[in-house]
Amino acid sequence: MVEVYYYLPVQHADNVIDCGLKLSDWFDKEVRIGGDLKKCLSALLNPKDDLEKYRSSEYKCVKLELSPNYCYAADKALFVAGHNYPQVMELYEKSIIPVKDYRFGSYRLPECLVTSTVIAGHISPLDKRLDSPVLFDNSEELYINNIIEAYKEEHDDFNHCLLYFFYCRLAEIGKVDKIEDNRNRIAVFTDKQSGSVTTIRIPDVWEYK
Repeated sequence: MVEVYYYLPVQHADNVIDCGLKLSDWFDKEVRIGGDLKKCLSALLNPKDDLEKYRSSEYKCVKLELSPNYCYAADKALFVAGHNYPQVMELYEKSIIPVKDYRFGSYRLPECLVTSTVIAGHISPLDKRLDSPVLFDNSEELYINNIIEAYKEEHDDFNHCLLYFFYCRLAEIGKVDKIEDNRNRIAVFTDKQSGSVTTIRIPDVWEYK
């Protein structure tokens, strides 16, 4: 069985827990899976992947226990961007895989596409204190950390690159003053408000292959 999370308006939560979650009533999108257009409701792999609803008193999070045969992982970030860019929507559809094949941290905003009705007995309220622990705070944080760690293993100066280009952007928008000593490969950034000084080694991005 697969455990995923779904947010319900509080006024509907008790009824759904008692009577089930009917796909035809609750589906929020239709997507092409395996060549067929299927109605889906979008659940989460981590309840904190929607912090606004997690913290809201207007929604109640329930845990769904499902057969993996009716669950698919997809990258919701691609779906959102795909509304404006058809080529990105194609990437979204390509991102849809059986949930059992999904590796945590692969997608920025993973969602679980549920393609069946969830019957009563497989729906329970989430107890934020006592329920099944999750291994990471939220999926987006894990996704970003995985990318950073992969580049850090490949490039010893990756942290310098991150800081350097971040501070260069701050200089572009007028938050800091920048002085670059290219001979010694040192950049000096001075915060215009606090006066604090940060020195960063200038990375040689041309060495990246």
